[in-house]
Amino acid sequence: MPSATARPALAAALLTTGLLGVGWGAAASPAGAAGGDFQLLDARVAESSGLALSRRHPHTVWTTNDSGDSARLFAVDTRTGRTTGVHQYGAPVRDVEALAITPQGRVLVGDLGDNTTSRSVVRVFWFDEPDLGDTAGGWASWELEYPDGPHDAESLAVDPRSGRVYVVTKGASGAVYALPRVPSRRGVNRLVRVATAPAVATDAVYLADGSALLVRTYTQVVRLDATTFDEVGSAFLPLQRQGETIALAPGGSRLLVGSEGVRSSVRVVDVPSALAAPTTRATAPATGTVTSPPAATSTAPPTAASATTAPSTSARPGSPPVSARQVVWGASASVGLVAFALLSTWLARRAAGGHR
Repeated sequence: MPSATARPALAAALLTTGLLGVGWGAAASPAGAAGGDFQLLDARVAESSGLALSRRHPHTVWTTNDSGDSARLFAVDTRTGRTTGVHQYGAPVRDVEALAITPQGRVLVGDLGDNTTSRSVVRVFWFDEPDLGDTAGGWASWELEYPDGPHDAESLAVDPRSGRVYVVTKGASGAVYALPRVPSRRGVNRLVRVATAPAVATDAVYLADGSALLVRTYTQVVRLDATTFDEVGSAFLPLQRQGETIALAPGGSRLLVGSEGVRSSVRVVDVPSALAAPTTRATAPATGTVTSPPAATSTAPPTAASATTAPSTSARPGSPPVSARQVVWGASASVGLVAFALLSTWLARRAAGGHR
């Protein structure tokens, strides 16, 4: 969630990405929504900041609130929007912003929020995916540090081919960082910057077949090649109050995108098609950089169960050329979304008596 001091920079970044493009989907076409949309009906889910498709329970996603809530997850039925379970994991969370689930069914909770960029260490808490109903359990964690100082981040994703975990930072100069292949529970794990990322990234998820990393912002979803991290497609997203989540939809061939707010809507959208030629972007610094995800390791192989619950996704047919009318439409929609999101956030903060 943006702080008061971060809002000017956030607004500038939103205007840059949404209006000017800066190489991030400037010629994007709208992502079509269809049946399968639902609302998060539980009033306790007021600031959904992470979303992940269950690997154990059909038609189920897990979501979490951000800073200010206790350490708990909500299981939600995607057919009805009703809560089917609440799991209390009891960790000392500070600002939870992301969820991911590994191919083996391990839930990763990204305590990555850092609006003031003052946290020298952030954490990922993890535990086995729980049963539905009211449950409680323990946790383990990894402590993480960036190689170039603190960053605010709201995105956590797991490559289903290798099991490697990635963090995507927020802000005007976002980046993709990789955790060690086998993170340590003792000591601090130093992240490795592997690529630049779309500005103001609010969440990310891999396709089920591991061919692409999808990064969402407040206005768009950007498709990055999983090997090079080059942009290979993008699409505008439906208007949402404060869009902060993305996950695979049940079946794995489409996407769920959600927003903060009580009874907020989760929309079903198409995966952006891969373009014929990727957009080349600036590379990350040479020191400590890896240019592609690591090969699969024995610590995180895909399982038969995960293949059943999250089948592979093939690329959809290529998008038609984008006309000047579509570009103007996208720019207009982006401006409206920026104004709407900033006004909604300001009014919510004022009503609540200040930002947490």
